[in-house]
Amino acid sequence: MFMRGGGGDGPRRQMGPRPVNVAAVTRETFSDRIEALGTVMAQESVNVTAKVQGIIRSIYFDDGATIEKGREIAAIDAGEQTAQLNVELANLEQQRSELERTLVLARDNHISQARVDEQTAALKKAEANVAAARVRAGDRLITAPFSGVVGTRRISVGALVSPGTVVTTLDDISKVKLDFAVPETFLASLKPGLPIEGTTAAYNDATFKGTVIAVDSRVDPTTRSVSVRAEIDNKDLRLRPGMLMVVELIKDQRESLMIPEAALDPANDKQYVVIANLETNTAHRVEVKIGRRRLGFVEILSGLKEGDMVVREGLQDLNEGAKIEIMNRAETADQHASRLVEPS
Repeated sequence: MFMRGGGGDGPRRQMGPRPVNVAAVTRETFSDRIEALGTVMAQESVNVTAKVQGIIRSIYFDDGATIEKGREIAAIDAGEQTAQLNVELANLEQQRSELERTLVLARDNHISQARVDEQTAALKKAEANVAAARVRAGDRLITAPFSGVVGTRRISVGALVSPGTVVTTLDDISKVKLDFAVPETFLASLKPGLPIEGTTAAYNDATFKGTVIAVDSRVDPTTRSVSVRAEIDNKDLRLRPGMLMVVELIKDQRESLMIPEAALDPANDKQYVVIANLETNTAHRVEVKIGRRRLGFVEILSGLKEGDMVVREGLQDLNEGAKIEIMNRAETADQHASRLVEPS
């Protein structure tokens, strides 16, 4: 605190320069943060199941493998369906040849147009039968509906499966969704595009960055919170569905002047700091207006400018205009020199 004169004793005198440590006023990115807990979900997720009943003939994937869209996963025995498809293909060829002969006869007026129409309909029916037979045979081949990572096998070769039997799981985790709830008091500041940062117990040293992509249209009447969904890039596949993440939603991001919190010298509901003049080695007290705080630092809204040097250690009993000795001058010399250079 600065000492002021009082009574007949006069102002307190300081003997010699006071040793202090200083810090530069810096401009940094500052933001308000909302913390929440979220759950990781796959971009796309599905249980791969059988469509028809039959015996598993082949399995084409390894547990945990990455596969492409359309890749064969497993095959159900399709001997009967393949045979039926061959029958329908043969009938299609027969009907096509029959129509060609009918058209030749019709050009020579040997048969009526009604016979041509009848054979045309027969050909179309044969084509439809082939298409249906292809679908029935195709249902015996289980393929990946999208690219992703398969889980563990749930069946073996020779197993009898029915419609709905789970063969494996498939998740697209090249990007993941993160769902979390935010109190309704922050609803006005929630919007798509806000950045988020997440951490998880599995990777203590990693921060995963993403973006809000949707805000729910309703507030939960029980918890008075709104659901928010973010998207995180996950090309290295470290994040898995079901993981718990600690989420920080970053809002009102801005460039602000910052000083160490230890440099504040409060008095009478006001905040002051001591500016160190590096040329005259003197201390000068100024009032400042502060904003938000974060661990060890405080935002300065007015009273200082970038590059000012403020006393962060040695404030006690420091008088206005007192001589000071800057103990950490070496580490601040470069900052001070850059402040004195005018822009060209």
